[in-house]
Amino acid sequence: MIQSVSFRAMGCQVEIKLDTDLKVDALLSQMPAQFEALEDCLSRFRPQSELMQFNALAGEWVSLSDVLFGNIHQAKHMARLTNGLFNPLVLPALVASGYNQSFEQLGPASSNPPMIVADWRVIELNVRTMQVRIPVGSAIDLGGIAKGWSAQYIANQLAEYGPCLVNIGGDIVTRAAPAGLPGWRIDVADPDSTGDLTTLWLRDVAIVTSGVDFRRWTTVEGQSRHHIIDPLTGEPAQTDVRTVTIIHPHPPTAEAYAKAVLLKGSEAGLRWLDTRWHAAGLVVRQDAAVLATHNFVTYLQERIAT
Repeated sequence: MIQSVSFRAMGCQVEIKLDTDLKVDALLSQMPAQFEALEDCLSRFRPQSELMQFNALAGEWVSLSDVLFGNIHQAKHMARLTNGLFNPLVLPALVASGYNQSFEQLGPASSNPPMIVADWRVIELNVRTMQVRIPVGSAIDLGGIAKGWSAQYIANQLAEYGPCLVNIGGDIVTRAAPAGLPGWRIDVADPDSTGDLTTLWLRDVAIVTSGVDFRRWTTVEGQSRHHIIDPLTGEPAQTDVRTVTIIHPHPPTAEAYAKAVLLKGSEAGLRWLDTRWHAAGLVVRQDAAVLATHNFVTYLQERIAT
């Protein structure tokens, strides 16, 4: 029997499904509180969060909780895997571009000159002491990595009770398959309509979608901006990709690969993704063309109309 709970957290709608005959009402009712605790640790939009207190101590070695240290460790590894296309040190550039508060509260903001994004290699970690240091003037935004990490963290807890799905605003982690089904049904939205591009049945993988079409705003100077920062320029990325969907067993990796493909562009990005272990991807370009890696078709229930 599939039991579920839905609530808002991390600036989006969260949906959790668990296929079990056990009585799990109490377990599911604890989920909003768990997400609240994660936001208190990881959110850049909460001035007193552990992340923002850490950013305020840039230049010093800071002892961190398991959760924040684990997220920063993952973020640096994702930067390494993408050769810096995913860079957790983009926060000053994001703020300079006008993304200075949670998106649902974001209004017209002044756009400041682009900020240079520090090299991800300057993030120093001491695994033995659980300490991290970043240079003065830099700051970390965990972004999608925090959502992927959190979805994986919750899914790993729930998987002890049965097959489960954790959906944080479209960033989805699946564990096993509901009884009698090949996997969890995932509809991939068509950004050009209210319909879907295709339906997938997934188990034991993550699927994430990123794009330049949703988190957009206009500055007081009339400039259109979005939240995907190119670390090389410190400004919102110029790309022919409108949305990219990535499937991968490891949720933070799926998040980082989505950013990399978007920055590389549709064709170069998908060629690069084809060389990555266990990764599959689908791109909707600005001109509405749909492209995918060769192995993405293995996940399809029905052929994509192009």
